[in-house]
Parts: sequence; C-alpha cells; structure tokens
Amino acid sequence: MTPAVVLLSVAYAAVAALLLTLNLATRYATWVKMLAIVLVTGLYGVSWGAWNGMLGWATPAQLPADFRLLWIVMDEPDKQSHEPGYIYFWVRTLDEAGLPSGPPRAHRVRWSEEAAETAQAALDALEEGELLNGRIGRNLVGEREAPDDEADYAGDASITGAGGERPPFEFLRVPPPSLPPKSGVM
Repeated sequence: MTPAVVLLSVAYAAVAALLLTLNLATRYATWVKMLAIVLVTGLYGVSWGAWNGMLGWATPAQLPADFRLLWIVMDEPDKQSHEPGYIYFWVRTLDEAGLPSGPPRAHRVRWSEEAAETAQAALDALEEGELLNGRIGRNLVGEREAPDDEADYAGDASITGAGGERPPFEFLRVPPPSLPPKSGVM
C-alpha cells in the first residue's frame, strides 16, 4: 500500500470519528444527524473516485470513440497467481478535424488473444515510425468484408492481428498530410 492511500484512509477515519463525536455531543434532530452521516459517506465515495482519477493510473473506462495511439504496453495474464492480464494504451482524443487534442490518457483493457494480437501489430507499426489512429470497433454484424477497390495510400489500411474474432478496437494508419505544392523559388 502506498503512503498516500494510508494517509487518505486515516483522514477518512478522522472525519468519521469527528462526525460520530458531533452526533453524540449535539442535540440536533435525528434526521439532521442521519443526513450528515449519509452526506459524509457519499463524499467518501466521490473523493475516492476523484482521487483515483488524478493519480495518472490507467483508467478502466472505455477508450474514446476516435483516438491517436501513442504507445502500448501488454501484461499477459499470470497463470500461477491467477491475475488477469491487461493491455495499456496511451492515447489522445481526436477532435472533429481528426487531430489529436487534449492531454494523453492511459487506458486499460482486459487482455485477450484477439486484443493482444491487434495491439502487437499496432505496436510493431508504431516502432516502425507509423502514426496510428484508433477507434472503437464497429463490428456489430461480424467480420468486415474487403472493399471492392484498393486505396492507393495507407490511410485505409487497418492494423489487425491474426485472430478470427476482432477486438473491440481497431487501428488505422494515418494518411500522409496533404501539403500545398511548393512554389518555384530561386
């Protein structure tokens, strides 16, 4: 346990003891005392959730709908200790224009063979210097069929693993930026 968790637990116990002392020593109506207990108990949950969000730990919340993938770390399940494995994604949300916006955020997804294969393929592409955007998989009907005509750039190329079932996310190579033509300067 980290010292911050111990200090926070001691602070919670101190507030509870103070509330108990005030409830025993005052002549407020019973409903006022009960309301104070309910409010303080509710504030414990709210402050704990807010504190965990500020720590920088990977959030188990769902990945954003569209995001720029910055890095991936995979921890496989440990069969000996029966601890589940996780895949950690470091991402930035994409705005309406498809550009990364806001600070990076770490997300945690439960480890599965399909997700690990897709994540490994994306990690390999990142190590080769590719920029990747990600999105929540839209595979509600089943496997996506191949398009009739192939695109001439890598922007439509999906990075997926070798598994038959698709994970709940997918990665796409970012197409090269379209730059205006250079003027003939001499």
